[in-house]
Amino acid sequence: MRDKITKRTIDALKQSAQAGGKALYCFDTETPGFGAVATKTGTCSYFIEYRLGGRGTPSKRVTIGKHGVVTPDEARRIAKEELGKVARGTDVAQVKKDTRAKLTGQTFADAAKRFLDLREEPGRYAKEKRARLLHSDDVSPIAKKPLALITRADIMAVIDTAAARSPSAALVLHSHIRTVFAWAVSRSLIETDPSFGVPAPPKSKARDRVLSDDELRAFWQAAGEQSWPFANIFKLLLLTAQRREEVAGMQWAELDLDAANWTIAKERCKNGKTHTIDLHPSAIALLDPLGEAMAARVVRARAWAAEGSDEIVFTTTGQTSVSGFSKAKERIDARMKEILGDRFKPWRTHDLRRTAASGMAALGFQPHIIERVLNHVSGAQGGLVGVYQRHEYRDERKRAILAWGDHVARLVSDKAAAPNVVPLRVA
Repeated sequence: MRDKITKRTIDALKQSAQAGGKALYCFDTETPGFGAVATKTGTCSYFIEYRLGGRGTPSKRVTIGKHGVVTPDEARRIAKEELGKVARGTDVAQVKKDTRAKLTGQTFADAAKRFLDLREEPGRYAKEKRARLLHSDDVSPIAKKPLALITRADIMAVIDTAAARSPSAALVLHSHIRTVFAWAVSRSLIETDPSFGVPAPPKSKARDRVLSDDELRAFWQAAGEQSWPFANIFKLLLLTAQRREEVAGMQWAELDLDAANWTIAKERCKNGKTHTIDLHPSAIALLDPLGEAMAARVVRARAWAAEGSDEIVFTTTGQTSVSGFSKAKERIDARMKEILGDRFKPWRTHDLRRTAASGMAALGFQPHIIERVLNHVSGAQGGLVGVYQRHEYRDERKRAILAWGDHVARLVSDKAAAPNVVPLRVA
């Protein structure tokens, strides 16, 4: 039917559609291309219908809105605006389709996962990158948001929030987010990069915290008073100079007791390089707190590893590595404060690694040897030296880590040199 679309016309159209049990259309006599459709359920919507390219081209229809949400006069005004765009050559139906696709398209989490899957890299650093982009609380404000709706302000808010917690983590996150958006633009998932021009957070000041001899004695006593497995893990962090995640995830199959060393698979190393660490006798002693023969455990673990099963050294569940480091660190700090009093200074777990490196340097070992102990490929091992010098310095590394272990053993056993180490007070 054709009639001027008014409220009276719409009411009559709805009644007829309900009575006839089928949809009915009404095309406006005042504005060509403007119409309304009523369904058998009594709902009614306004639309425009048009052709681009003349009679030989198919007609397209775009819904304007529902009756009740917009009035007939409002619908006619919108119809005139949209039909005016059509007259100027704009395909408003395609524009609406494209807009809807952007609003309901891939989210940041979708794009980040696709990006990471296509660029799978070995090593723990790649796992940390995936965790930062897909699972961290820092990116949660934009994770489920469509890429096309994410603004520069959204990204700046994410970076600012991360920077308030950790400037160094925010710097890394800024780089990761920029990389994902640049990739999304290259794949035409979005037209413009909202992260372009977002300033990087200022670099955090490089830490140089090294624990003194008195602090090491207090740390050793405080750590030793903790329960399994934290007492052993924290002491091993100092003796091996390895990263927390690597020590906490140690597997029996990684140990070679005959050679007194521990080999970390490249998948568990931050730089993706397999790394072997020699173990001081004090370190080996920390691996067997339950009295079970370590050799038997290593043999059994290697057999299990061949079948794809890993047996973790430091576990309370028997299946997964231990968690709860923050609370353990707080307990150690509290005890160190009792021992050191006003001389206590805040420190981080990673400072143990730096302390070990500084200690080996003080014992006369060269930087390139220490970096190999730490499994670093930077500094003295960077640039052309890192490319052409592949020597692993196994003998030198062994001497360095054993000398450091001897130094720690002397330090923590010299009661005369540690007058401030006091017994634990029992409430």
